Amino acid sequence: MLRRMFVRRPLYLMVKPPAGVAARIDALPRNDRGREAGLLHMTLAAFVDLDRAPAGFLELVIRGLDGFGADAFAVRFDRIECRKATVLRSSVPLAAAWEFQRQLAEYFHRHDFGWFNLPPELRVTINYRGDGLGAEAIDPVEWIAAEMLLVESVVGEARHIVHGRWPLPRGEPGFCRAA
Repeated sequence: MLRRMFVRRPLYLMVKPPAGVAARIDALPRNDRGREAGLLHMTLAAFVDLDRAPAGFLELVIRGLDGFGADAFAVRFDRIECRKATVLRSSVPLAAAWEFQRQLAEYFHRHDFGWFNLPPELRVTINYRGDGLGAEAIDPVEWIAAEMLLVESVVGEARHIVHGRWPLPRGEPGFCRAA
């Protein structure tokens, strides 16, 4: 019996660490060396899988995000934890990032856009497999999230396709820079 394999292509709004910070994360002993450092990210919102999205969905999201404005915010992770995956987490609430997500959710609701989910915990996955080593404190990894990206993640190919970038200066609505 033949089974058709579907490529998963979920769409995410994310922030990525600058190259120097990504290199530092990449050098952590528990990081998956088989993945490119450019794939490291913190998800802010998840949308539908593009293979199952209605026609014009990607363009709708891009146009919608063009009107959203929010401030840049600080991100700081000081722990590695292992659950189903090995991740960077913060020992203190990431209040500025949560405020960003609150503003984003409020914006989407105000515009009757319900096709998104906010991740319950903000983290950076450094290995999609758990390593069984538990939790440990690390020297803080931090950066200022000054740009959000709309990214299609091609599951199984370790590949991100950036569909748009928006600066996060001082809360001014950004306009998509083509990827």
